[in-house]
Amino acid sequence: MVRYLDPETDFGIPARKKTASSLASRRQKNGQLPREQALEAAREQALRVLDRNACSSAQIQKKLSVAGFEPQICEEIVNRLLEVGLLNDREYAAMLVRTRFSERGLVGRALIQELNRKGIPPALHPQALAQIDAAQQDERVKELAEKKARTLGNVTYPQAMRRLASFLARKGYSPAQCREATHKVLSAMEFDEY
Repeated sequence: MVRYLDPETDFGIPARKKTASSLASRRQKNGQLPREQALEAAREQALRVLDRNACSSAQIQKKLSVAGFEPQICEEIVNRLLEVGLLNDREYAAMLVRTRFSERGLVGRALIQELNRKGIPPALHPQALAQIDAAQQDERVKELAEKKARTLGNVTYPQAMRRLASFLARKGYSPAQCREATHKVLSAMEFDEY
């Protein structure tokens, strides 16, 4: 049976604050463990992280590295988790794209930045991004533009144009999509002449 409970937090014992000195001592301790014990400790830490949330293999490797485990140990644990299917960068990338698109309306460049931030290899980007088609993007950009336009308040037409277009551009939409959605939404609103 797999044991990956943290005795400091799982048995009612209050967790200690992680100070720089306690992290440094934990790193030193992990770096000095014999190989078998280091593998077991790294595996338990990786499983504890995966229990909380999904991660890419790069994120797990970084967390283990920061914890002070040797690079060979980190790589071996990540490879083993990939073999047994607990880590899958392709599925993680697809899930990340779907959730960021549905929750925050991100597309294109913004999604690529998010995938890079999570350590997803660039070779997996096109397949993950292919889940979102042009019709979905057009519908979502219109929804976002309408929602943002309601919050603009008392501004002139040029101000509203700039604010709305820059908001949509930060979400990763192309200039043509930003321009079209902005014109459609703002044409229905009334603005001061100056």
